[in-house]
Amino acid sequence: MFDINEGIKIINQKYISKNGKSHEGRIIDKKEGYTVIECETCGFKHIIPLPEQKDLDAFYEGEYYSSARPNYLKEYEEDIDWWSLCFESYYKEIERNCNSNSKKLLEVGSGPGIFLKVGKDRGWDVVGFEPSKHAYEFSRRFVSNVINDSFNVEAASKLGLFDVVCMRNVIEHVEDPEKMLKDVKSVIKPGGLFFIITPNDYNPLQLILKEKLEFKPYWVAPPQHINYFNFKSIKMLLKRLNFEIIKPITSSEFPMEFFLLSGDNYVNNNELGRQCHVKRKELEKNLYKYDESLLKSIYHFFADKEIGREFIIFAKSK
Repeated sequence: MFDINEGIKIINQKYISKNGKSHEGRIIDKKEGYTVIECETCGFKHIIPLPEQKDLDAFYEGEYYSSARPNYLKEYEEDIDWWSLCFESYYKEIERNCNSNSKKLLEVGSGPGIFLKVGKDRGWDVVGFEPSKHAYEFSRRFVSNVINDSFNVEAASKLGLFDVVCMRNVIEHVEDPEKMLKDVKSVIKPGGLFFIITPNDYNPLQLILKEKLEFKPYWVAPPQHINYFNFKSIKMLLKRLNFEIIKPITSSEFPMEFFLLSGDNYVNNNELGRQCHVKRKELEKNLYKYDESLLKSIYHFFADKEIGREFIIFAKSK
């Protein structure tokens, strides 16, 4: 058997998960004892072996923000003005595509709570599920209606159906994305809106960095990041679950790969990474302030080219 990281040969690998589901596909990368495969069963890239959901839940409920991302909440607070502009933009798009008067919104994985706060300030009836105690306590400064638990359909269904369900940077962390999306769909009103943001992995800019400039696949981060979606694979999964895709756009976060391609190698350099982040933040804040339509047109162009570190998909529940 040849090692993909030796650059000798690409092979297929088969894996049976503990629930008995068979996964098989071309090996893409290997990192820290995990293998990324282009899974023919699932229709998207993911690592094997797959962590068990109970272990993932325990990790995100406990040590995620304290050990894996110790500076996240502090830096998030420093960026609140920028995040608020981003989220205002998201809500404008939601409101253009959601005609309900009840304006009832659920966020799965509500994190620090700013997205919910922006929605509440715009007149939305908001509720969030957040497993991390650290993030939950942080979010209570901004919004009260947050449940300190992982999303589960039994608890969510007691809250009634929602006009909009939002899931930002969650699906890459779960053992079974298809089950997660089925559960989410079950609490959306017929014709309601689903709004998802997730990393756009193995995108064209990353492939240039990896294949031409010999960067290691820094975006591969097992076991926290289990699944690796792009525009094509997320749309295929949503369509398989009978969602109607409205529009894909890149996130309102500047494609950070441009800094790497410009010579600012922030990989494993947190200080430089933060400096690059501040630059893209200032760029976006100025465009939000002076010409938001121009910023949006740029990101729609990026979406057409399938570039951008993250993507947004708006879909309706049939």
